[in-house]
Amino acid sequence: MHLRQKRGLIPKHLPIFTYNKDGDLQIDYPFFRDDCYYDGVVEGEPFSLAIISTCSGGLRGLLQFKNKIYEIEPLPESATFQHVVFQLEEKVGVIPMVCGLTQEEQRHQEAMIQNPDQKPDKGISKANWWSHERYAEIAIVIDHERFLKFGKNETLTAINILDIFYIANVLYEPLSVHLSIAGLEIWSERNLISIHDDIFKTLEEFTSWRRDSLLSHLPNDAGHLFIFKNFGHAIGLAYLGKICDDNSGSAVESYITSSLYRISNTFIHELGHNLGMQHDSKYCVCDRAKCIMAPTQVITDKFSNCSYIDYFSQRNLNCLLIPPDPNKIFKFKFCGNKVVDNGEQCDCGTKAECKLDPCCHSNCKLHLGATCAFGQCCTKCQYEVAGTVCRNKKSSCDLPEYCNGVSERCPEDVYVQDGAPCNDGAYCYNGSCNTHDRQCKAIFGSKATVASEVCFREMNTQGNRFGNCGLIHGIYSKCIPKNILCGRIQCENVESLPSLENHTTIVQTSKGNKQCWGTDYHSGMKIIDIGAVRDGTPCGNGMLCINRECVNVSLLRYDCNVTKCHNHGICNNYKHCHCEQGWAPPDCQEEGNGGSIDSGPPPLEKRKLIISHRNEPGFAHQIFNKIILGNISKKRLVSCSISIGFCRDANRGQTDVTSMVQP
Repeated sequence: MHLRQKRGLIPKHLPIFTYNKDGDLQIDYPFFRDDCYYDGVVEGEPFSLAIISTCSGGLRGLLQFKNKIYEIEPLPESATFQHVVFQLEEKVGVIPMVCGLTQEEQRHQEAMIQNPDQKPDKGISKANWWSHERYAEIAIVIDHERFLKFGKNETLTAINILDIFYIANVLYEPLSVHLSIAGLEIWSERNLISIHDDIFKTLEEFTSWRRDSLLSHLPNDAGHLFIFKNFGHAIGLAYLGKICDDNSGSAVESYITSSLYRISNTFIHELGHNLGMQHDSKYCVCDRAKCIMAPTQVITDKFSNCSYIDYFSQRNLNCLLIPPDPNKIFKFKFCGNKVVDNGEQCDCGTKAECKLDPCCHSNCKLHLGATCAFGQCCTKCQYEVAGTVCRNKKSSCDLPEYCNGVSERCPEDVYVQDGAPCNDGAYCYNGSCNTHDRQCKAIFGSKATVASEVCFREMNTQGNRFGNCGLIHGIYSKCIPKNILCGRIQCENVESLPSLENHTTIVQTSKGNKQCWGTDYHSGMKIIDIGAVRDGTPCGNGMLCINRECVNVSLLRYDCNVTKCHNHGICNNYKHCHCEQGWAPPDCQEEGNGGSIDSGPPPLEKRKLIISHRNEPGFAHQIFNKIILGNISKKRLVSCSISIGFCRDANRGQTDVTSMVQP
């Protein structure tokens, strides 16, 4: 065999949930090897497939060549590293095992779960979809009887599940679906639902338990129950097209076999139902005699053309567009989870990690003398000085934030109230001052400019991925005339092609003597859509784009008039005054350091004090010392200076002294 190592299959912090004898939920993050998974080909068989794991010692997995599938596993207690390889065959004359998703059950699901937005659109063909990565995070629950069959060994149970996941990952690769295990829950003491002889009732109970219990401590796109139970000829049942659905994203698999392939095949099949794949009909084909979504369990490793169409036609699966965070830690409350829960001053993780932390003890308490252990306003275990900038403004429509001197956290990010006028006749929106021209320059370079309205009309009335006003139930919407400037951006004066992210297509269209430039996008892409006209972009006099529509700016209800902040500030997104330097919140009417009640205190103001050379030096020195000591306010300084002729025109000979003073 020629094998290549596969990494990144196991989360860095894989949560394993169990229960103690009192029924209390426990969590652990045990170490699992991530360097023991391989795939490749069988030597001399170019169209073969090998899926191998060495995680539990020896070789365990599948071999496929010459349209036959073999399973390989170590020979128990072999002193010479012997293995057994056996061909998987469908038994002749035996009633086959079937999936419980019959046509009758499918009609029942459709009647019980009304959600027309998630029904597959069978009118969309595979040719109209570009395959891009999707990510499914699946939670696996092991029932108590299955756990007993593993000898109550949590590690052995987990490794077995990870081997199943690896096989599923390889077989889902052609669809660009990346599977990851969100976590494993083992019913270590007893089953938490009633296990019925009827697989339909069991699925209903598990689905309710997932919604009411599992999701609260183990978020997932779908939950699957592996259960040591014979349901007659039914080996599994799932809700069709309900991945990403908190109410119905679930499945049940009968796990009574010792064959790694057969339970993997069942899991892959039922997950296919969650992803919207229906059972294959006689017109569905693949490179094998039968395909994975056949209604009966068959020996195969390929999805059919029908499964591709079902999957790529499925809409509203936005949860699959978000890659899993390999460093994610579940917020299960206990000291050592790296999350500061109620009653904790800090949380540095394990004892080994805490030994390297200068601020936090392993008991989640701060070191003696430390005031903080984390945060943007914490440096060397101490709070930053009040007035330290912890978040700079990003644009003319953004506002800065400052540390307050008594907390490690930077205040919430605030920005100028939506609807405030900004540069080039635009309006502030979500902290940005957007225009078509700026967006063109951001994509195509500094010389690019917004194209003429002819380009917007030509492209955005097409209703395809190159020009549209968004998706409605998975279908591209044509822009009506008043919204054409709010569809996809159109630019001109493009002198060179920019370096953009993979899968971004640049579109050039000629319209008369005009060259229209833009980009395409579809919902399967995992990158940011840079080509959709940004919300807040002006689309006419007193109009701006919101959600691909050209609407009146009055909808933003901007109400920060001149008198509200007394002409010395501007309103933030909470409609609180953010004052200029020299004026104090909340209404910028009194003297102060600026900022708002939301921003934290700005630094003390720098002011220039002008001292004349012609006045008596001793008296000037006395006045200056009093100012430094803070004994004379700004108002008193002005009155004293005027009365003695101390402050003079800047064009005459004077000394410029700068000092930090607080009004």
